[in-house]
Amino acid sequence: MLRLRDRAVLGGMKLKRKIAVIATEYIKEFLQSMLADLDFDYSIFTYRTFADIQQIHEKITDEYDGILTSGSFPAHMIHLYYKEENRPICFFNTDEAALYRLFLQLLNENRNLDFTRVYADIVEIFGVGLKDFVEGRSPMPDIRELSEDEFDMERMLQIEQEEYKKHVSLWEEGKIDLSVTRFSSIMPALVEAGVKVYFPFPGKRYVGEVCDKLLNEIERRKLEEQIPGVIIVKLSEHGSADEMFQGLDYDYMRLENLVIEFIGASMIDCSVHRRHYGLEIVSTKKHVAGWTGDFREDRLNAFLREKKLSARFSIGYGLGNSLSQARLNALDACHEAELKQSPAYLINEREQIIGPMGEAGQLLINVDNSQVLDVQSRLSPLTVKKIFTAISASDKQEITARTLALRLGITKRSANRFLAVLEQEGYLRIAYKTRTTTKGRPESVYIRTGRPEVPEEEQGQQSEH
Repeated sequence: MLRLRDRAVLGGMKLKRKIAVIATEYIKEFLQSMLADLDFDYSIFTYRTFADIQQIHEKITDEYDGILTSGSFPAHMIHLYYKEENRPICFFNTDEAALYRLFLQLLNENRNLDFTRVYADIVEIFGVGLKDFVEGRSPMPDIRELSEDEFDMERMLQIEQEEYKKHVSLWEEGKIDLSVTRFSSIMPALVEAGVKVYFPFPGKRYVGEVCDKLLNEIERRKLEEQIPGVIIVKLSEHGSADEMFQGLDYDYMRLENLVIEFIGASMIDCSVHRRHYGLEIVSTKKHVAGWTGDFREDRLNAFLREKKLSARFSIGYGLGNSLSQARLNALDACHEAELKQSPAYLINEREQIIGPMGEAGQLLINVDNSQVLDVQSRLSPLTVKKIFTAISASDKQEITARTLALRLGITKRSANRFLAVLEQEGYLRIAYKTRTTTKGRPESVYIRTGRPEVPEEEQGQQSEH
């Protein structure tokens, strides 16, 4: 994993992220020393009890790229109560090395330390005896197992108070000589109650690794947000040829104006063009996510209906690792919406189809394209559909293996094989051959044909590629 201090310089400047750190007041000074020489900006937000975290989250504005929490409980709180929070969140707990380091320190201070008279909630909350842990008979339990349960605020506060009372009662009853707690939030109260208590601070290397993990996740998501996103809005065609041309031309002009109004200030990062297949908006995944409520809603459709766009329309949202892939996915999604008579579908960069878009888009991993294409092929329905969509997206409704390879992100050899299969099955034919260079063989140019008759013995036979 790339370390933060080794990150590449971009445009002559080193990218500097800003992190919101959530921790207790007790470990604030410790954290400042841990984070001092790491190359990112941060602000520490402190809490007394877990109940304070709800108010803290409201202070973490959009200027922060990620969130780092001391302990998995605060991270769990954010996931539980703020479902819309999509920034990366990482946490560090007390690690095994920190606990062993503390016990070595205690043994140096008292060679006769009796571990049966030490209460350490960090292990005993799971029923593991401290003596067994120290002598290597039991591993350190993973606190994440507890904090990942679906318990609410009340339960977390209850755990916090239960542990406080247990430390105090064991101390007051004379059953222990000292305590060790992983809850830094109860440290001041335990000290005030007179308990001889210790907190195992995690090591700098461990905290640094967690910070690197968080920053790498931020960079990954930032890059992912910038992959191409394409939206295609296609208006339905009705009436005679002349009426259709005049009506569509007017409707597309109005549609373009409405789309520009919908995009608003984001227009600086977008382009809007009329294509032969509809109105195309080219942007990024980040913008598409914003316009669709993280791919759950169809806000563009709602906006166009609110503005009383009279023409019927279909919307296709497409994401891709290249502009060609995003455009093909948008065309494919728009075609899906048109055929299913639904306003919108989305196909992401992993070729997953979400739709119909609404309050909560349904993820359709395996779409039954046989109903859409009515094709009996040795290739998979989605592969056939993508090839046909690539042909439809070209100005002359034709394609070569080289162009198909570029648009689908596959090898030219695979593209040649796909086209040859569809030609043998009668779905494509070679219109002519062309040369792109003075050397080498001429390339075949393929176009669509009508659907051939399928022999009865081949009916229903379809194999996945």
